[in-house]
Amino acid sequence: MSDVEDVPETQMENDESGGAGLEEEDDDDMEQITAQKVLEILETAWINEMCAPEILPSQTDMLELMVSQVAHMEEQMRDLDKNDFRAVVHAMELERVRYIMASYLRCRLQKIETFTQHILNQEESREPEDKRLSPEETKFAQEFASNVDEYFHKVATQYMPNQQRGEAEQRIVTPNLMSHVFLKANVAVPAVIVGVDDEEVDMTAGSQHIIPYQLVADLIQNNQAQLI
Repeated sequence: MSDVEDVPETQMENDESGGAGLEEEDDDDMEQITAQKVLEILETAWINEMCAPEILPSQTDMLELMVSQVAHMEEQMRDLDKNDFRAVVHAMELERVRYIMASYLRCRLQKIETFTQHILNQEESREPEDKRLSPEETKFAQEFASNVDEYFHKVATQYMPNQQRGEAEQRIVTPNLMSHVFLKANVAVPAVIVGVDDEEVDMTAGSQHIIPYQLVADLIQNNQAQLI
């Protein structure tokens, strides 16, 4: 996978080429965010989602911005000669961006299908601003759980004794949060607990570690570190 810095300037409309950039609403303030920055955020979210055992907060806003930018770039490419080498390079970059977005969404859907009831239970206990699923993902998870329950009732549970029917909690699949992950610190983080004996490690910016995910989950969500 190529670095974000390799993206053609005319294509990503960065500051050096004089592109206007994209606008993102943050509370009452409007701050500009370039297409290149959006792609960087999406790439980090994609890798984190692929490597994390649990589902992470959705990057719906970034996805919507990038979909809009991709449509804009496709419109611009229509003015290029198909034999122009720039058209080939831009088309390849567009395919890469589409792949990242599609792979990110597929990974999230796979986790939702695997840990459906666990994720829904967690979402119910979270405050609205802390929810990790987008409205569309929540609807999908609820419908998927309902269809699975209906199917198992028709083929199995209706024939089981009442006592076994009520053991639904035992059928909930949960992610292994203590599985080890590869981690890279984005900033210096002191006194990170890395073991069951409360062993501490001072992370320096750029340092890499192998640590149980649950011990560093907050660092990932706060963007103090990223999975690799």
